Amino acid sequence: MKKSGASAPFVRHLGNAPQLVLLVLLVAQFGTFALLAPECSSGGHRTLWNPYRSVDFDSTEIQSTSIQDLVCDHSLAPAWYRFKINNKPAEMPTSCVEMNRCGTQAPVWLSVKDTPLPRPGEVRQVSACATWQFFHGSTKDCCLFRIPVMVHNCGDFMLYYLQPTQGCMGYCAKVAPTLAPRICPPGEVEANGRCKAALPSLLSRPVIAPELIGHSVHLRCSFIPPPWSHPLGFHVVWARHISHSMKVQIRQESTVKPFALVEMDGVHFRLGETFSCSVSTVQANVTGSRSSPRESEAFYAGLKFSVPSLHIAENGEEHEVSIISTVPLSCYDVNKCGVPVVLSVQEPDRLGDEVSNVALSACQVELRPTSPTCHKGICARVSFFVTAVTDFTRDGNRISMIGAAVAAGVPRLWRGYMATSLKVTVQDVPTSMCYSLTDPHVITLDGRRYDNHETGTFLLYRSLSRDFEVHSRQWDCGGRQYAVACACGVAAREGNDVAIFDMCNGRPQEPRPQITVKVLGEENGYSRQVRVLESHQGKKITMIFPSGAFVRADIGEWGMSLSIRAPSLDFGNTQGLCGTFDRNSNNDIHGSKVSHDDLHGFIENWRIAPGDSLFDKTPPGSRKDDKRSFCRCRKKSSSQEGLGLLSHSDCTAQDNVDYISVFPSVDTTLEYIKHPKREARTLNLSSGHSLDRFRPQFNDHNDNQEAFRDDLLILSERLRRQTMFDFQSVLDSQILTQSDLEHLAYFFPEDHLIKLRPEVRPHWPTPSGLTSGKALEVCHTALSNSTVGTVCRGLLGRRLDEVVDLCILDLQLKDDLSWDEALLSYLENECERRLLDNRAQKDMEPLGHRGLPGEVMAALRCPNLCNGNGECTEFGCRCHRSFSSYDCSVAVAQPLELSDLENGGLCDIRISDCRKIQVFGLGFMDSPNLSCQATRLKYVNGVWIPGEKHRTAAAFVSSKALDCSVPSLSSAAVNTEDFLMVDKAYARWEIKVTNDGSQYSQTKVLTIYDGTCQVCPASGSGLCKLKDRICNIDGMCFAEGDINPGSPCLLCDPDSSKFTWSLSQVNRPPKFHRPQSDLRTFSRENFVFQFAASDTEGSAVLFQLESGAKNATLSPAGLLIWEVPSAPEEEEHQSSFSLTLSDECDARSTFTVQIHVLPCECQNGGSCVTDVSFPAGSGKYLCVCPDGKHGHLCNDSVDPCFPAPCADRTCINTAGGFRCKCPAGLTGAVCQEDVDECERKPCFTGVQCLNNHGSYACGPCPEGMQGNGTVCTVDEDEEPATIAPTSGPRTPIDGIPGILLQNPTTLNPKIQSAKSMAGIPPDPVKAAKSMAGIPADPVKVSTLEKNIISVMHHKGKPVAATCASRPCFPGVQCINRRFPHIGYVCGRCPPGLHGNGRTCVKNAKAASNHLPPQQPAGQKSRSPHSSSKVSSLHLPALPSKRDATLHQNLASERGSGTGRREAVSGDLGRTTVSVLPVAATHRAHTRGPSEQDTPSKVTPPTPHLITQSRQTTHFLLNYVASSRTKHRTSVRPVRPLTAALRSLPYSLTESTNKNVSPIQVHVTNHVTCHDRPCFPGVQCNATSESGFRCGACPVGFTGDGQTCRAVCRHACGRNMECTAPNECRCKAGYAGPGCQTAICDPQCVNGGSCMAPGVCQCPRGFHGERCQDALCRAPCENGGTCVGPQMCSCPYGFVGPRCETMVCSHHCHNGGRCVSPDECRCRPGWSGPSCEAALCSPVCLNGGWCVRPDTCKCPRGFFGAQCQNAICTPPCKNGGLCTRNNVCTCLQGYSGRRCEQSVCEPTCMNGGRCVGPHICDCPSGWRGKTCEEPSCVHECLNGGQCVGPNTCHCAPGWYGLLCHIPHCQQKCLHGSRCVRPNVCACRSRVGAVSGSTLCSKRPST
Repeated sequence: MKKSGASAPFVRHLGNAPQLVLLVLLVAQFGTFALLAPECSSGGHRTLWNPYRSVDFDSTEIQSTSIQDLVCDHSLAPAWYRFKINNKPAEMPTSCVEMNRCGTQAPVWLSVKDTPLPRPGEVRQVSACATWQFFHGSTKDCCLFRIPVMVHNCGDFMLYYLQPTQGCMGYCAKVAPTLAPRICPPGEVEANGRCKAALPSLLSRPVIAPELIGHSVHLRCSFIPPPWSHPLGFHVVWARHISHSMKVQIRQESTVKPFALVEMDGVHFRLGETFSCSVSTVQANVTGSRSSPRESEAFYAGLKFSVPSLHIAENGEEHEVSIISTVPLSCYDVNKCGVPVVLSVQEPDRLGDEVSNVALSACQVELRPTSPTCHKGICARVSFFVTAVTDFTRDGNRISMIGAAVAAGVPRLWRGYMATSLKVTVQDVPTSMCYSLTDPHVITLDGRRYDNHETGTFLLYRSLSRDFEVHSRQWDCGGRQYAVACACGVAAREGNDVAIFDMCNGRPQEPRPQITVKVLGEENGYSRQVRVLESHQGKKITMIFPSGAFVRADIGEWGMSLSIRAPSLDFGNTQGLCGTFDRNSNNDIHGSKVSHDDLHGFIENWRIAPGDSLFDKTPPGSRKDDKRSFCRCRKKSSSQEGLGLLSHSDCTAQDNVDYISVFPSVDTTLEYIKHPKREARTLNLSSGHSLDRFRPQFNDHNDNQEAFRDDLLILSERLRRQTMFDFQSVLDSQILTQSDLEHLAYFFPEDHLIKLRPEVRPHWPTPSGLTSGKALEVCHTALSNSTVGTVCRGLLGRRLDEVVDLCILDLQLKDDLSWDEALLSYLENECERRLLDNRAQKDMEPLGHRGLPGEVMAALRCPNLCNGNGECTEFGCRCHRSFSSYDCSVAVAQPLELSDLENGGLCDIRISDCRKIQVFGLGFMDSPNLSCQATRLKYVNGVWIPGEKHRTAAAFVSSKALDCSVPSLSSAAVNTEDFLMVDKAYARWEIKVTNDGSQYSQTKVLTIYDGTCQVCPASGSGLCKLKDRICNIDGMCFAEGDINPGSPCLLCDPDSSKFTWSLSQVNRPPKFHRPQSDLRTFSRENFVFQFAASDTEGSAVLFQLESGAKNATLSPAGLLIWEVPSAPEEEEHQSSFSLTLSDECDARSTFTVQIHVLPCECQNGGSCVTDVSFPAGSGKYLCVCPDGKHGHLCNDSVDPCFPAPCADRTCINTAGGFRCKCPAGLTGAVCQEDVDECERKPCFTGVQCLNNHGSYACGPCPEGMQGNGTVCTVDEDEEPATIAPTSGPRTPIDGIPGILLQNPTTLNPKIQSAKSMAGIPPDPVKAAKSMAGIPADPVKVSTLEKNIISVMHHKGKPVAATCASRPCFPGVQCINRRFPHIGYVCGRCPPGLHGNGRTCVKNAKAASNHLPPQQPAGQKSRSPHSSSKVSSLHLPALPSKRDATLHQNLASERGSGTGRREAVSGDLGRTTVSVLPVAATHRAHTRGPSEQDTPSKVTPPTPHLITQSRQTTHFLLNYVASSRTKHRTSVRPVRPLTAALRSLPYSLTESTNKNVSPIQVHVTNHVTCHDRPCFPGVQCNATSESGFRCGACPVGFTGDGQTCRAVCRHACGRNMECTAPNECRCKAGYAGPGCQTAICDPQCVNGGSCMAPGVCQCPRGFHGERCQDALCRAPCENGGTCVGPQMCSCPYGFVGPRCETMVCSHHCHNGGRCVSPDECRCRPGWSGPSCEAALCSPVCLNGGWCVRPDTCKCPRGFFGAQCQNAICTPPCKNGGLCTRNNVCTCLQGYSGRRCEQSVCEPTCMNGGRCVGPHICDCPSGWRGKTCEEPSCVHECLNGGQCVGPNTCHCAPGWYGLLCHIPHCQQKCLHGSRCVRPNVCACRSRVGAVSGSTLCSKRPST
């Protein structure tokens, strides 16, 4: 039953009147029935569910993302409608709604101003209003459009009869107020007006968590079911949040599980969106009953940055930012479990190619999982660093957006996904420049200016936040009247980079610049990061550092001007002469000991002491700080491929600093790099280390003359500043010793001055007469009117006037007009700074590089615009062919002019490097032919005459200076004694220069002299004078005080003697350097310590031991060696040592040293030894412990059995250590050594003994015997057996290697031919050649050597023996045959004896009687049973080296068949045996390649040896068939030998008869063993029944001979088998240490485990041989593949659990239907690949776009159905038509933006104003259509014309304002007046003379 909304208040107020409740309820019920109109029923109206209609929804959110989702009711069908927002009743608002609300641009609301809303049950018509605003800033109209709406109050809700809107408008709604609760029985609640059973809600909120199922990402909504007595179900509603307060339902489902899963399919559930789930409980199997829902927290799925926004500053700080994924990542490839993310930087306010605001450490990162499962909402994370770009630009605080887009090649869910950008606010931090100009004028970082006229080395700039400082040196730069200082050098350090630019080692006007770049800590991997850039041909040097700071030096002849750029990271952190960089110039004069504005104290406070500056001292390297690289990562243009982003992942650039410079430059850093440790070897010759280099260094006194006679040009390094210092007599300096100067790079006298410089007090006019006016004119012309001053005037502003003032001050101080352009470089640098500083301003002219003005750029790149002699390019001036220099100011044809030489042409060899001289002049060009010519001048008969000429190299410095090399003079070229004793200079040269090699300049003379002994004036005579205070000793010149190079006790004292050395009167004793700590030793230590001492005069020091321990010695060098005795009391005590030190001059000093002796505290007999890890003299020791003890003091006992030295054997402690109890067969200290049981010969004689680890085994008994190998007995019933040949080692026969000794065989009595089986032709010679592998030829073999051996089986006796029984003749070598053969062989008989080695006699004939008989050639063989003798083979001497080579060849030939040895089991009957000579065998192994390559897998038949003749010698027994031999019988594949076969002993027979023809014996028998039925290595014996019998199995095998298996001593384990004797291996299909692991090949997949070989046990949900197939209950559709339990891998275009849902690659919008994976079928009115484009007919105009079918969205400034109407504010005037946004088309006669201006053609003149089309409003005095006619108020008279406002132009004879006054050229007389031109009106009494008009007659009286 429903209740009336109107009755609700009454119900609430009747709580105290129960008797009236029933009456009220009846009335309410009656009213409800009255309200039940047809439209109020559930089927009588429609419901608008769109949550966008809420008044709280901001439509601008979807206008920029999905404009197609805007609410547009122009196509709404007329009907009754009800509103619901998020399943809550809603009503139309009754107050004005702002634009861009309710999901539309023009929201529609109800106006109840005139008509109120109906009461329950009533229906009223109310006006609906649409809010609209035409343009931004205009007045909003809340009711611009009105729409009639019928409203029906159904009691519980409102119904509205809505009409389609006129345009794209939308009806608004807001949630209706909650009605009063209905009174329901206990246990029930109200639901939609009805009382239903109350269901419990969830006790806690559901939780959304992502999880990975297979390769798909799912969202799990988990919740805890509430306790209830009945079964519960759950209704889950998934919603997507579209704003902070709005969400839209996207899916709902019912479940009985405590969770719900949805897949993120990229369609309904996409990345980058926020989701929530709402859960209601329902009663199972009951419909319509539902509890109140509980909603989860919002869950954002996608990528987000670790910070919502970032605020950074341009201070160099690096900020770490992380990208976090809230959903898990799937491994879409074997090695790819991450998602590549491309980072980009977007800057909305960036202009053109402006520098970026931020830089990133990487432009592409790999997002990887942080753990197997998501933790605290983080499933994957990757970090990168962000820093602000130091851009040296005043651009204010700027905004940058960092975007993160997923790269290509990722799973479908991630494709095209871009995360919400990170907003980065970059705070602009100031940068500045500090200048030190000319003399110098210092301009601080905050703009304060002061003058520093002091000389020396100063700290110019130091950063307090990092390792950066700048030192400058100032010298006296030569003012004419005042002491003027200028900068001559600068040194800067940042981190481990030191750059020095120094010209202080030269002289003013003679600069010699030197650049040095040092890398501190280069051996630790530090790399250079500073760069040196040269501009304007070296006139401008810039040393730029990684932080962006640079030091720039502009070079002049007087020195240099310095510019230091301070980066933003030093803001507020500087000190030095450049002041405090804090934008407060008042505190720039600062210092801890300086009062405010105490300029002199401030300057002195930052003076650097001598030797402490970067010029002299190389600081230690700082800690390695790996500088991180940064990139700008800007987006590419839309025309580029991919996502339009940079794709590189690793940054190698330093884009966090903008290094741009306007000046074109060349990077010359590599030319100046110097490592500090190599500095001594790589110093430039223009600098010296100490004053030691001022004089020659001699080893001893005898070598003085010879050393000095060498080339004196190379005796010292240049130190020309010392020369200048000698002439500064007005100044005083400190007294410096040799040690004070040793650490100086060179002597800089300005660092050592102690007298203050005089105060500068300039005045006008100057001494030369220069006035201030003249100075102003000169400076204004040189600076203000220069190219830079003119072009940069707008940028420089007041700085230009300040520079002129500084120029005037320079001219006043120096009194020299040549300084007028010295400040031009400052104008250039300041102009560049301001240009870069202001480049972000929008009003900069976008003509040049990076939006900078092109004219200013040209003026800075090309000085003086190339003087009109070249073309200005991006890289500077490109001069015309006839001009040169960086500014094209030098003409190539200009003749060279030399002005002077360095130091006036004087060079002192004692202090300067006279191998090079600097030349000054004009017109020098850096050309390939630039060179110098030096002509030697000789003094002959009082005249200098030219001698030899030398062309030397010239080093270009500038167009006004270069360095010329001076030729060297050998010792024979000058007589040293002569020039030292007379007035001649050491050498004189004429120097001249050429640019092209042909045209030379005039000459200048260079005089080289010895300044120690001579004084040479700069005169043309070239003659010098000897000094007075010198010594001439042994022809050498020494100055007063010079020390004898051979003895420091002698020196030059002219007062004592000028020709001999004098004894030094001042000599101090040596100084002893005591040890830093007390010396300590211990008992019985061999104490060794080195004492140190030094002598003030540099003499050698001698040590002597005066007193001390008896067994102590002291070397003269101070090395004390003392064998410390053992202290009986073992207590600490001291020993004293007295030392005497003396120098070479016998000055002595005595010292006493105390050494503490410590007792040795080692226990248990341990001894103390010195601990070398501590310094000598520390007394530290270590204890060496005896056996059985250990520990620091040997106080712990040692357990020998720890830690288990015997492994798993028993360890027994013994008195001397331990002993391992070894099992049988093993021995050694730890049972690791095997006992060779075969050494005691446990086996039967002749039986092989096989030793193995821990045991042994005996082989089988010999043939014909039986037993276990240890004991063998003869088997009387055993028949003779034929022993098959083995594959054992081959033994040489008669010096020929490669022959395998065959076992003796027993011949079958039935002999038959074997031709058919062996394939041997009947001809014996052909047979021999065929078997040898050579072609048959008719050559006779008459002297073929042969030997046929017959071996008989000796029955009933042991058949094996060894050399142990000494069977050979005494003195004959006996050799045991190696396994698998048994027996022995005897060597040759001794010289002079004959025999077989076993028997040796003197007579050869008698020896033959002892040998077995042999058959003659051609005789048939007898039966072996007819003879009982056993023939043996004789073993010759061991093969030679040549034989070994032949053996290798033979072996290689045999290997050309199968490549391995094969078991032989062929014919055991009669066989053909061929005997070949040695030569034939050699040829057999020299076949061609075609024969060698022919493989043969034929098993040769077994040869049988039959004795034929005893006269055969040097034979080869060929038993291997030729590779060409073809067998008629098929051959089985050969199995390899598993064990060795047995053999019987035999020996070789030797004969001396060589004339035996070849014999071939044919033995025939029926073949029975040709198919090799026996086990490999087992011989096959033929039987008389044409059968066969196999012999015994090999050693270690058992079986019947046909089948043999290996025997292992111990049983093999599970899954193992015995594969070889005593060797167990895994069965096929098993592996692992215990053969417990089954092998499945191919391997099991999907978690399957290999249970047996080739058998996989699959987990649940998989099947197949490899578990490769997954199981799915329902089959996968549309070509899907089951890849996991109930999991389908869908093909492209399909989704769903069974791939049953087709989706398009682009989501089909606006009701479009997906008909194929790549095709959407759109509804009428829509088009495009994803139906996102609406169709409008006619088309939208004026840039409007179609947002709905036939609905245009107009751009700003237009409206109308097709945006055909424009909006102009204010409106167009004078009938103008608004045609575009704020663009008016005016009617003829009007103009202006709003047609407010009239047009007059022609224009109004003379100040007239156009007030209408062609209508002029003329000012007073003008008239006419265009005010072109003048107007006069009064008419001009007498023919005058009006020519201007009230201005008349009079005719001749008239004048006046109106031309009313006549003019008479002659004055009228006698009081008459002029009445007309030249007509006078006479007085009445005057008589006019006839014809006279002048009244010339006087009137009569």
